[in-house]
Amino acid sequence: MVSIDLGYGYTKAVTNQKKIIFPSVIAPAQESTYDFGKSVGHVVEIRRPGEIQKQKFYVGEAAIKEGRAAKISLDRQKFSQQASTILALTAACLLGAERQTSLALGLPLAYYSGQKEQVKSLFKGVAAYVSVDGGPEKPISFSRVHVFPQGVGAVYAQEDLPEEGLVGLLDIGFFTTEHILFECTLEEFIPLKSYCSSVEGGVSTALKLFADGFRQLTGTPISIPEAQSIWNKRSVSFKGRELDVRGIKDGTVREVGKAIAEAVNAAWSEKVCWLDEVLLVGGGSLEFFDVVKETFPQAKIGNEPLFANALGYIELASEKDNVVELRQNSYPNRGVGQAQNE
Repeated sequence: MVSIDLGYGYTKAVTNQKKIIFPSVIAPAQESTYDFGKSVGHVVEIRRPGEIQKQKFYVGEAAIKEGRAAKISLDRQKFSQQASTILALTAACLLGAERQTSLALGLPLAYYSGQKEQVKSLFKGVAAYVSVDGGPEKPISFSRVHVFPQGVGAVYAQEDLPEEGLVGLLDIGFFTTEHILFECTLEEFIPLKSYCSSVEGGVSTALKLFADGFRQLTGTPISIPEAQSIWNKRSVSFKGRELDVRGIKDGTVREVGKAIAEAVNAAWSEKVCWLDEVLLVGGGSLEFFDVVKETFPQAKIGNEPLFANALGYIELASEKDNVVELRQNSYPNRGVGQAQNE
């Protein structure tokens, strides 16, 4: 079983023994006669069954630093694009998958009902020979595909939930923020479906504002991958002079964090006053925590915030590869889904 959280910003993937993470960016890789030894990111070669020609890509940090046509998807239909299968095959290969393997992944809550079957069908049709970073070529295909709602998956990765009470979970991702409200009891936790949905806003919103601030400061536009590459730097060298970019980042984080918190506050409406805890997970949880805490003082960082969804998807899949479907109304045994044969 390979569990992959194909985020718009980062791909997070886990097995029961291993975790990996890399930026969800790809670019065509050029052939080179140079070998400088150590490099950053991954070079991936993919060959479809029956074909001789391989496709070569930079993936992750390599695409950001080396790719001349780096692509990052912000499309609502991102799973229909080639990039998603390349990212999934790369992650599966890095985790040691070979031949037929089961795959668990997720969709934003707002897109789950409409895209679940399409995504399942797409990945069931994936088959390729994959080599990463010059390693041996491995045949990889996905024999079974489990698709779960993002955010809900993250709930199953949480520890030390209160025995009783109302808990909110914010999964602040790259493109969307999932907000889940659930009631904890001694026996189970029950989602309040009217208070569970997605907000289109997250790290990418801040990166767009960051890129715009950089353009205003320098007169030069930059791409989202370029903004992502300097996002965590205090200063950068640009056209021979040192630029302080930390102030641009701080301003955008505050602006976007407040917008997310206000949108979720409105969505949870009258339930807000009764919240015992608000757990933050996802790639933006650490970035936006201080701002979100101003609106939700009971906020805290959840367990394994970056890998919460991927870990939850494994929890939601059966140990012997039986397909697990989410029940409509409750999640018994406080985090153990009810298995059904598909």
